[in-house]
Amino acid sequence: MIKIENLHKKFGDSEVLKGIDFEVEKGQVVAIIGPSGTGKSTLLRCMNYLETPEKGIITIGNVSVDAEKHTKEEVQNLRKHSAMIFQNYNLFRNKNVLQNVTEPLITAKKMSKCDAEKEAMEQLKKVGMADKINQYPITLSGGQQQRVAIARSMATKPDILLFDEPTSAL
Repeated sequence: MIKIENLHKKFGDSEVLKGIDFEVEKGQVVAIIGPSGTGKSTLLRCMNYLETPEKGIITIGNVSVDAEKHTKEEVQNLRKHSAMIFQNYNLFRNKNVLQNVTEPLITAKKMSKCDAEKEAMEQLKKVGMADKINQYPITLSGGQQQRVAIARSMATKPDILLFDEPTSAL
């Protein structure tokens, strides 16, 4: 399902990821633990090309991207298979809970507004946030914002979920 081969990432002269290799099979849950500043978030961000690695191959499902010779189309295809739940939630402050969950469904998945709202409600119910659909992120606790972010990611039906500090606010 996921295969990382010889992944390298630098920030200036600091090499953060130094030849990372691992595989995760479908259905497995993997946690990466370590002190702050050791590259955990960088690894996740490289896996979906929010950060571009210098070297290595990332495979998710049947899509492989070689960092040394990737195309924009390959990266976009890789991103279709994963969803990222960020440590700081990354919710749209000017959109309510329902709009935050429907936005990627309408823009990236090209769903109708009606279908997107139906899917969003299903996911919001799963995380206990269906009663907050008209509220804006600023009115929610950190844990509630995290649950909206999780619902947003699950609504896109990705093959994998990449959680960055998933329990930080829960």
